[in-house]
Amino acid sequence: MGRTPSQVALAWALRQRGITSPIIGARTPAQLEDNLGALEVEFDDQHLARLAQASSIDLGFPHEFLGRAMTQSVTFGDLKIEGRR
Repeated sequence: MGRTPSQVALAWALRQRGITSPIIGARTPAQLEDNLGALEVEFDDQHLARLAQASSIDLGFPHEFLGRAMTQSVTFGDLKIEGRR
């Protein structure tokens, strides 16, 4: 992709449901500049599939319960938070 690991990680985190602002751990101006490059990362379907596979774990209860459409509807009503594309 021509991007640093931190840029890919931050850009991917921004795409995850429920994450509105990942925490960056920059200690130097150069690290901050590198982290901000995450805003320019664009993924194709293959990238997203590979990242999803690499990070996939079975969370079990209560995560599977909280992820159900019915639970989301009861918890959030009509509120919809659009994910980053």
